[in-house]
Amino acid sequence: MVVFILLGFLDVIVAGLMIATHLGFLHEWRAVIISAVYLIGKSIFLRGSFLNLLDILAAIYFVLIMLGVRTFLVYLFALYMAYKLVTSLMMRG
Repeated sequence: MVVFILLGFLDVIVAGLMIATHLGFLHEWRAVIISAVYLIGKSIFLRGSFLNLLDILAAIYFVLIMLGVRTFLVYLFALYMAYKLVTSLMMRG
């Protein structure tokens, strides 16, 4: 259970990095690549759910943000990652 809480906190950190990149506060491509690899790796490791597909889409969109794509989807992905943190905190038993 502690692992899922840690993954939830890491998801929120990635969401913060995603919003910071979207708003132009962060221009570090290494953080984007590390975050995308984290999301894709976690999705592959914990495969079998629709939410894991959303993680892969969030990773792809994060790379697209770094390439200049700016849409409202960043806020939807950030809310989704915050939802995963809240869910992991509620499931800790």
